[in-house]
Amino acid sequence: IELTNGETIVADTVILAIGTQGNPNLVRCPGSALPHVTYQLDDPYAVLDEHIVVIGTGDAGIENARGLAEDPAQGNVVTVLNRAPRSTNARESFPTAKEPNALALVADHDAGKLIIRYETETKAIEPRWITLATRDGEEKIRCDRIIARIGSAPPRGFVESCGIEFSSTDRLAFPTLSPVFESTAPGIFVIGALAGYPLIKHCMNQGYD
Repeated sequence: IELTNGETIVADTVILAIGTQGNPNLVRCPGSALPHVTYQLDDPYAVLDEHIVVIGTGDAGIENARGLAEDPAQGNVVTVLNRAPRSTNARESFPTAKEPNALALVADHDAGKLIIRYETETKAIEPRWITLATRDGEEKIRCDRIIARIGSAPPRGFVESCGIEFSSTDRLAFPTLSPVFESTAPGIFVIGALAGYPLIKHCMNQGYD
């Protein structure tokens, strides 16, 4: 392994546990490159008095939205965009989230802590505003910050440069691994989200194996 400072490390085994968050799926609409469009939230309690739109209703998006709306004293107006229609079954409305997270988000909506916009997608983004495509037509609302949690993909170029093959040409495909997570490059193992198992407990078990 050659480091950027020129130092070289020799290893019998290399484990890649670098995740996929450095290669997020991007918002694709006019204005998506504006600086207030972000793909992570480091500290929800540092965001105050903003109109925030959260795109993505998986666990990450739900947890970000609830954190931003948890304390009314923060003064945030949080809107969550959900492409799915509203249903009495949380699994149908939030198919990529854990049911307890989905139920907690709906409870926050019902309590007036945040707003869930069903059957809604992003149409265009401009400074301080976002245009939504809804079932009833376009609607423009105030927006100081957008947090997009719409998934991520393996950093394929880097992984393939290590000599590792993928299971298919699909952008979201994972590396081809043995039962003990060794890649097609002998001595290089892949665990965690990069192997298709994003939960920490899975990554720890894979490390043990």
